[in-house]
Amino acid sequence: MPPVVAVLAGGDGLLVWSAHLLLGGSVSLLLALLVRTGMRSASLADTVGVLLGPWARRTVDGAFAVAFTLGQAAIAWFAATCLETAADGGVPRPGAGGLLLALGILAVAVLAALSPLTLPAAVLRLRPWAAGAVALACTACGWPAVAAGSHTPLAPSGLSPDGARWLALMALFFAGVGWEAVTGIVPATTAGPRRTAVGVALGTASVAVVYLGLALVEHLGVEGSAVGRDAVPAPVRWVLAIATAAVLTCYCFTNVRTAARIASRLRRGGPDSPDRGPAKAVVAAVGVACCVFATAGATGDGAVPLLLLGPAAAALIGYALAAAAAVRRGGALMRCAGAALLVVLVLVSTVVPIAAGLLGG
Repeated sequence: MPPVVAVLAGGDGLLVWSAHLLLGGSVSLLLALLVRTGMRSASLADTVGVLLGPWARRTVDGAFAVAFTLGQAAIAWFAATCLETAADGGVPRPGAGGLLLALGILAVAVLAALSPLTLPAAVLRLRPWAAGAVALACTACGWPAVAAGSHTPLAPSGLSPDGARWLALMALFFAGVGWEAVTGIVPATTAGPRRTAVGVALGTASVAVVYLGLALVEHLGVEGSAVGRDAVPAPVRWVLAIATAAVLTCYCFTNVRTAARIASRLRRGGPDSPDRGPAKAVVAAVGVACCVFATAGATGDGAVPLLLLGPAAAALIGYALAAAAAVRRGGALMRCAGAALLVVLVLVSTVVPIAAGLLGG
């Protein structure tokens, strides 16, 4: 996300990251207080299903099933762009070469998802740290660096400054899938409302340290761009590109299975069965959908942030239903908070892009 936000938001990148953190932390706090009593630990889909009815669970599951396939296509395009940049020295235009690399990355991920391979728990625990280390290394090196207005998969050309900032904020919802994790954590505790709020605040602060830290390093790199920012030696480029592709392919592997599991929930019409994984036919169908979306990304500039609008829409749908549940099932304060969050989500998703000239009107 740092290079995508940097090229879209420019000098306002820190402001966009801060807005995302404020909105995500608010969602997390609302959900935590909503499920604190009388609820069992569950996913966001199951939680809104209990509070609003089965239709809400199916809506969230359906949105996230599609969002995960779009997200993997975006991840594959970003990894492919990094590999091409390592070879060419500059971020390339969208083309057949990038598409073939993206499809190759997805093919590896899907074949791994179809196999009996399971990542050990230790690897899953270490993977976020590895991803953070790679992100910090890339950001510190200012790589891949993209000039505003250039024709690349990392940003669509021709957007107004306001439109580009809105797209950056929306794309960040891809990185924000996870604010809803409190629905699986808070009900298992016995914390009161004050301790719950403090816990969410500390969690949000921890996320803010990581996100704003990366954004600040990226911002300082942009400010010091005259000092050889684009002159990353070829061996360093290759190390960063291979590390990025390896980490992201690993995420694609597990995310394809997650998307297939969500799709299987929709077929069964019920909650997950812990001892039953998704059928191989469903995994293969998800893989085909990922490849179709990746192919669509080759038709123009900005494949990565435009594909990330899928996860953004799913997150907005899930968070809006959570806010609606707070309005329907909460006390007076929760109802006010839920209504305020709904207004903000509607403004961010519709009114702001219309004002920026992105949706017409």
